[in-house]
Amino acid sequence: MSIENGVFSAEKPSVEDSKIKILILEDDVSLGEALKEGLSRVGHSVFLVADPDAATEVLSTERIDILYVDCLLPQVMGIDYVTKIRNEMPSRARFKTVLMSGIYTDKDFISEAIKKTQAIAFLRKPFNLEEAIKFAKIDDVARREREDIGSPRKSLYQIFARNVVSNREKRKLIESLEEVSGFDLPFIYSLLVETKSSGHLNIYGTDGNVSGVSLSNGVIVGVDIEDKTTYLGEMLIQSGYSLPEDVQEALNDKSPRRLGTRLIQANKLSPHAFDLILTEQMNIRLSRTIVDATIRINFAAAEVEPIEPSIDSDSLSYFLHDWIASKLSVAWLKSMHMMWGNYRIVRSGTYKNDHPVLKMSLIESLEGLTQHIDRGVTLVELLSQTNYHEAAVHKAIHFLLTKGLIVFSKSQTVVNPLEQLRTLKKIYSEIQNKNQLQVIEYFGLGDETVTTVENMVEDFLPVLGEQPKDTKSEAYKLWGQIKARVSESCSSYLDAGQRKQAKQNLLKTEAEKKLKASSVIEEAKQALQLNQYSKAGNLMAQVAELNPEIAQFHLFNAWTKVGNIDNSKQGQSLKDIEFELMQVPPDEKYDALYPFVTGLFQKAKGDISGARKSFEKCLALNAGMIVARRELNQLGSMAANKDDILSMDLKKMVSGFFKKK
Repeated sequence: MSIENGVFSAEKPSVEDSKIKILILEDDVSLGEALKEGLSRVGHSVFLVADPDAATEVLSTERIDILYVDCLLPQVMGIDYVTKIRNEMPSRARFKTVLMSGIYTDKDFISEAIKKTQAIAFLRKPFNLEEAIKFAKIDDVARREREDIGSPRKSLYQIFARNVVSNREKRKLIESLEEVSGFDLPFIYSLLVETKSSGHLNIYGTDGNVSGVSLSNGVIVGVDIEDKTTYLGEMLIQSGYSLPEDVQEALNDKSPRRLGTRLIQANKLSPHAFDLILTEQMNIRLSRTIVDATIRINFAAAEVEPIEPSIDSDSLSYFLHDWIASKLSVAWLKSMHMMWGNYRIVRSGTYKNDHPVLKMSLIESLEGLTQHIDRGVTLVELLSQTNYHEAAVHKAIHFLLTKGLIVFSKSQTVVNPLEQLRTLKKIYSEIQNKNQLQVIEYFGLGDETVTTVENMVEDFLPVLGEQPKDTKSEAYKLWGQIKARVSESCSSYLDAGQRKQAKQNLLKTEAEKKLKASSVIEEAKQALQLNQYSKAGNLMAQVAELNPEIAQFHLFNAWTKVGNIDNSKQGQSLKDIEFELMQVPPDEKYDALYPFVTGLFQKAKGDISGARKSFEKCLALNAGMIVARRELNQLGSMAANKDDILSMDLKKMVSGFFKKK
């Protein structure tokens, strides 16, 4: 230890120790020497070897930060060598990888190689020396490994408090991320597109599945996921681009041609319409990567050719809106936003009154939201608005944050004592029935890089605001009780054994709840088909308590709410139903249930023409859906009765009113 200006600090590392250490494994001597000279010239410590055995020897004695490796080596493939070292020397294999090749340069090989090695880049030979060197300018690589600077994921959302963030800073942030939540992906996709990145984002699930997203200059051009479900037929029918009989005829065609090709060649589908459907298919596949689970990611910069179909920045805005509305759970959003509760929401430099995002449903559903932002409202104040739905507020704010239109002020506001008491009461009531692990998740404190209770509690305290000064007040008592509960939960969480046991117990409980929710939602479905709306409402309330993330929850909930519309509050009831439909995930929109429920909603609004079209789409997708046929028949009867009244002889119609019963 040393003392500088009266403050204790750790001894500074030597100049050599602070350098990024790079190992080049390349059997082309001239290329290897040129690369070594270039990297050394910019201040890095560089080792050059020509064979895998020599590389292993270096790795056994040096802490390497970046490995540049040729894909084709004399004894082994470079990709296989990296995989082997990661398995055999995990403590020494925490390096970043840059792959190089002059032979294996097709896009499928590059994509697969990056996935397998978790490489940060792929260089096609011959490459420009400056291009190769730029991947070693990741200042944070060595520092992150050698110093305790906290979680990179936590840094991800610090952007929310910065009015201006350069593209370079955003790229460095993406490169620093390794383990994140699947719910972080919409924000990460937005950053990659915004920074006009080119390369491959690889996503590693805990189940061993690997997904990949390819970008070319900020445009998403490829999505590769394990689930190969296409939805093409359903999408073509529901969009109105193809007739059900044409799709069925194409499906019956046993030729090896793809469905779209068969329809286009038969002049039953336009190529432009098919491109739009393929873009929507990319949207569905991207949405399936957004899961409530911990994932590992790495972004590998590479040249990627622009191809169609693709998703550009404008299209992504609409998809981001739908993902945030339908995929991100309210519980996750609450824990994410909790630390910002008492910070004012202010416009960023990119905010414009005519920005297209402000016209999207999540924003427009909260009447007066932009005016609240203009006056510098806090999130806590927004949530206290009686006409705002809690979930809608969290989702709308997260969408605006993801698009970079708003940020949080740099410091907390002075909290009104009554406002603080209301917040403390709400928090206290919501954590009462939670176990210690759930308390940690509720406050978003589940970060295993934090090693002390004090640090965890320090992260959490801003949520409560300053400790009330009146020691006899209710607020003072609640503040102390919540802090004590969180401290106890943090202590348990930092004990690896207790944390593991708590997670196992929680998983078991959640599995039981999910099973029960599946049973209850089936019962609710039967009640809805019999028009037993009151019973369905009670059952759906149970499902909401057990597992609101269950498949088709929002569709059945919307159906239930249509049947239970309160005529005295019809306007609010219709808004609630609209918000339920907003929360339907993209892949559920191509099930026959979606146009059916949409039709019920349109009918409730008085849009009879729209309702009829929706019920017809439903039957095109599932001709056996009796409830849809029943609704369509009712609409036909309504139209017939209307025509009868309009065409009836006036004398007969008037006399009919006074006819004795």
